[in-house]
Amino acid sequence: MKTYLRVLRYLKPYLPQVGLSMLFMVVFSLLNSFGIVMIGPFLDALFAPEPVAVEAAAPDRDSRLVLPGASAPAVDDAAARSAPAGEAVVEGPGGARERVLGLRESFSLDGLRDRLYAKLKGFLMSDSKRDSLWRIVVISFFLFMIKNLSGYLQTIFTDYVQHSFIRDLRNQLFDRYMALPLSFHTRQRAGELISRATNDVLVVNRSVNMSFTNLARDPITIVAFLGLALLLSWRLTLIGLVVLPLSMAIIVQIGRKLRKYSHRQQEKMANLTSILQETISGVRVVKAFAMERYETARFREESQRLFRAVFKMAWMERLSSPLTEQLSILVGLFILWYGGNQVLAGGQLPPSLFILFLFCIFSLGRPIKALSQVNNGIQEGMAAAERIFAVLDHPEEVPEAPDAPDLEDVRGAIELQDVHFAYLDGEPVLQGVSLKAAPGEMVALVGSSGAGKSTLVDLIPRFYDPQRGRVLVDGRDVREVSLQSLRRSMGVVTQEVILFNDTVGRNIAYGMGEVPAESVEAAARAANAHDFIMRLPRGYDTMIGDRGVRLSGGERQRLSIARAILKNPPILILDEATSALDTESELLVQEAIDRLVRDRTTIVIAHRLSTIQNVDRIHVMQRGRVVQTGTHAELLAAGGPYKILYDLQFRA
Repeated sequence: MKTYLRVLRYLKPYLPQVGLSMLFMVVFSLLNSFGIVMIGPFLDALFAPEPVAVEAAAPDRDSRLVLPGASAPAVDDAAARSAPAGEAVVEGPGGARERVLGLRESFSLDGLRDRLYAKLKGFLMSDSKRDSLWRIVVISFFLFMIKNLSGYLQTIFTDYVQHSFIRDLRNQLFDRYMALPLSFHTRQRAGELISRATNDVLVVNRSVNMSFTNLARDPITIVAFLGLALLLSWRLTLIGLVVLPLSMAIIVQIGRKLRKYSHRQQEKMANLTSILQETISGVRVVKAFAMERYETARFREESQRLFRAVFKMAWMERLSSPLTEQLSILVGLFILWYGGNQVLAGGQLPPSLFILFLFCIFSLGRPIKALSQVNNGIQEGMAAAERIFAVLDHPEEVPEAPDAPDLEDVRGAIELQDVHFAYLDGEPVLQGVSLKAAPGEMVALVGSSGAGKSTLVDLIPRFYDPQRGRVLVDGRDVREVSLQSLRRSMGVVTQEVILFNDTVGRNIAYGMGEVPAESVEAAARAANAHDFIMRLPRGYDTMIGDRGVRLSGGERQRLSIARAILKNPPILILDEATSALDTESELLVQEAIDRLVRDRTTIVIAHRLSTIQNVDRIHVMQRGRVVQTGTHAELLAAGGPYKILYDLQFRA
């Protein structure tokens, strides 16, 4: 219930539209019920005998009701004037008893029914059956026109609210994706996150839509039909209500099971989306290793698991409808038999009103049946909502103080003081790392894979926070300044270049807002990228495809460097930007990097030691610790891990 109420809080900005939708829904439901009422007068207009005018026995006296088998009694005028309209006034031994029975009748449901029905017939019926029929048809036309207009307006306002709800929930979910740290994204599959923002949001929306339509409209319809049925015959209605508790028990029990099954279905859908996303993204590798059959079999196996989960939920969901309907039919048929016998025996309910009663009772079946589907849909929606809220409620592992000041006038001094970090408890990645980089210096990190180099540089822009120790920029702890200003002062060029399915120019100017074309071209020239860009079909306006697949590795890398040059940050992080390139591309990229690192603090992760021989200082890392520090010449002279790495590369 808490999850459902939390979902409904997203509708708060749209309360005016919700109110109008509810208003038109009430009008629609009431007119829909009143349309059934018109059946009684319609049947009377067709089949009731023509009214016969009866002349008064004594023109100079008021008409009196004479009970069957009684002679015309003497009536006291005062008693006649005080008696309610339509009440028998009879003098004699039984006169008092007859008057009491008339009073009881006037205050009973049957009496109320007769009076209301008489007024309705008085409004609709005339002396001619043809005139009565015409009047009923015209009034029914306008009633149904207003009903349909109300239904249309209700759906318009409902659609506005539910589509706004989808937009707001997806926006908030995407905002949360962007706010959560890298550690969250490294633990989650991309397909899982995509599934929550697409499929899960739609499932939640269906439950909200049901709350607007069925959950609000059907109870009104049930109350209207039930009230009308009670008015027509409370005895027969009470017989029909015996099915309601049993139907509700079935609906609740099936809803509980559906929520559990819906969780499983959402998980299987996320698994399928993940396989789809991974396979399409890595289709080059799949084809290179001739793994098409393997990936097809893997996808089909997961698709079959999803099918079983969906089908299991489907048959459980469909079960409530026929069970509820069959119970309703059983009660309806019993009422038809019992009430029909009453009519045949000349009971209190006229044939036209009995037919109207049957219409009311059988019309209750549809909204009751729909309510069973509402409960099923809401349970499915709440299962999806729990998955969405699990992301929205995920704690920020890199929290930012609301009043954190900006990091301004950055000079580029970097210092790590006794830094300890672990992704998982008991598995340290960095153990007491301390190092410095003065403004304008170029510092390199070397070591075997798994030594902690990439993790160390991820702490500087605060992608992660250390468990112990401090990371300082210009003497200020990075946890005490705003994330935006900290990361705005840094440029990152990695071996795996991330480009977007956009134009070359907008990829270079990514994150820079409106940038003059001349500045973009100047950055591209400095990165040795202008020449190949001009050979593209539309130059800087060429779309480069998803992740830049229409460009070579060297071309993508030079665009990444052009992006960093245009940003012009005081601090630069290079994560082996040339290791995956051919010789010609490496020379072009290295030349661009040499221009990029001038007059800025640079942290380089290097595997090719030949590229860092002229840096100011080299830190050699092993198992999360800095084991050697010095220049290239000093480390070769000292021997140890650095010389071993150098000799291995030279020998190769």
